[in-house]
Amino acid sequence: MKGLRLKYRTKEAIVGYLFAAPVIVSVLVFAIYPIFAAFYYSLTDYQPLEARKFMYVVDPYGALELHTGILREEAGNYTLDELLANFDPIQFVQLDLGVNLDDTEKELVKRYFDSASLISDFREGKLPERLKVSEFMKRYMRAYGHKFSKYVPKFVGLQNFEDIFSDKLFYTSFWNAFLYSLVVVPIQTLLAIILAVAANSKIKGVGFFKAVFFLPAITSSAALSMVFMLLYSKPGVINKILVAIFGKFGFQPIDYLNEPSIALFAIMAMNIWSTAGYFMVTFLAGLQDIPSSIYEAAKIDGSNKFQMFWKITMPLLRPQIVFVSIMGTVGCMQVFDQIYFLVRNLRNITISYYIYKNAFEYGKMGYASALAVLLFAVILILSLIQRKLIKEQY
Repeated sequence: MKGLRLKYRTKEAIVGYLFAAPVIVSVLVFAIYPIFAAFYYSLTDYQPLEARKFMYVVDPYGALELHTGILREEAGNYTLDELLANFDPIQFVQLDLGVNLDDTEKELVKRYFDSASLISDFREGKLPERLKVSEFMKRYMRAYGHKFSKYVPKFVGLQNFEDIFSDKLFYTSFWNAFLYSLVVVPIQTLLAIILAVAANSKIKGVGFFKAVFFLPAITSSAALSMVFMLLYSKPGVINKILVAIFGKFGFQPIDYLNEPSIALFAIMAMNIWSTAGYFMVTFLAGLQDIPSSIYEAAKIDGSNKFQMFWKITMPLLRPQIVFVSIMGTVGCMQVFDQIYFLVRNLRNITISYYIYKNAFEYGKMGYASALAVLLFAVILILSLIQRKLIKEQY
């Protein structure tokens, strides 16, 4: 009987793990692995474009015809020594095959490339018509052919981090992210509290009110960005309203997103509007946990609504305020999508967008990984502060 019970528990555990497996695998592949990969690549000179340089398919005959100036049909008319006399293996691999070699790879090609075998196959018409660079190098390197089968990033230690602290754009992007957080988080948090208090009131149509203010939180950032791009443009609605009101005082339409001094603040306004409803739900849950008897006792003592808000509601919402403030700061420090869609100058970029530009536009994945590690450190510190504050106070 005991054995049957143990067998049943084992089966139950296996079934449980099978159900959890998709989530576990997803977290490992899309969350845990990228973190460790970022730490590794931050210590290397990893360049994504270089990663595929040995995977390209090349035409050996075409490359040799270009290098020697001799057609494949005429190669047999020349001796091996005549063809080798003007053959430069490094120049051939780099310029004619189109493979960018680092200093170590150049030295290996210089010492171990079998030029005689390649030229002999060219003369006799034994070259493959098309093959990958890795296969070509493996075939014609006398040794170390495996070095050309897979790209290995060059280890540079802490050089990327040293470069970061001498990079002016890093300071600009980090300051913009910090300023973004400094402005957005307090206003966003206060507005979310006000919306939550209003949504918690027993008034007609409160359900519609909740839905309207939560709607931006579930709308695509790309869609919102496109809407605000139209609103912020010179012929947009905002300028039309302002011209109608202040036009007689000389007000001229402003291109908000192209003006570096106000572009970031314009995006801040959009972010506050689109996220306040999301955090409203957090505060609404906190408000509904506050016993109504506390407010009734305060009314008996003669407290007005303003006093109850500041002396009862705000203190009892402290856990939610701490949570929303920290999560808001973390989100603002990572802001990317609005900057990507709306910002058109480098003076208003944030650190996340700068990471993207280095990784996918400049091809400096190692440097971008180092930036990501620094951002991760900031987020980790903020998360620890959040945990400590909540633990100490409650």
